[in-house]
Amino acid sequence: MRVLIILHFLAVRVEKYGEMLYSLNVGERTMMWMKRMPSEKKIRSVVKYDCDFLTVVEDDVLLPGGKEGKRVVVKHIGAASVLPITKDNDVILVRQHRYATGGDTLEIPAGKKDYRDEDGIQCARRELEEETGYTASVFEKLQDVYTAIGFSDERIEIFVARDATRMNNPPEGDDDEYVEIVVMPLKKAIELAKQGEIVDSKTALALLSVNV
Repeated sequence: MRVLIILHFLAVRVEKYGEMLYSLNVGERTMMWMKRMPSEKKIRSVVKYDCDFLTVVEDDVLLPGGKEGKRVVVKHIGAASVLPITKDNDVILVRQHRYATGGDTLEIPAGKKDYRDEDGIQCARRELEEETGYTASVFEKLQDVYTAIGFSDERIEIFVARDATRMNNPPEGDDDEYVEIVVMPLKKAIELAKQGEIVDSKTALALLSVNV
């Protein structure tokens, strides 16, 4: 009998806790779970590399258990990307060679911000126009993601731009970028992402998140 009473008490507590969680919005629930984790505290920091858009630091940190550890972090200025969709429901992608992976990738237009607080839409529109020669008037936010959360704070904003159209006088792109424009039906691009043929994370996420 005592066991049944205890089980009933636990069931009620779990039910109440679940009701409380789902009364919160997604952001509040996420923050609630994040707050449960013990944090690491920075003791000292040494800059190992620095350039105009990223800084590499090696930090000594105090771990939750009391021991010290090291963390290498790539601090990034931030970036934005956009999934352009035409009136015919085609997507505008770019194929380019990525030195870090040693191969070609199929991606949505994207690029780093000119400064940390730059508006994401402004950055996404610039990259769309410079990389593809297309433009759009309306940009919708899909979501923001950390690209390599284990060692970098790079956060990329992902947008979708519908009714993308070809520009008459597109701006010139960067001198060090060599890209090929690839136009394909949206449904085909989504299938490629599902099949693992598109391996770029921001592009796969955008294609699998957009409302068709």
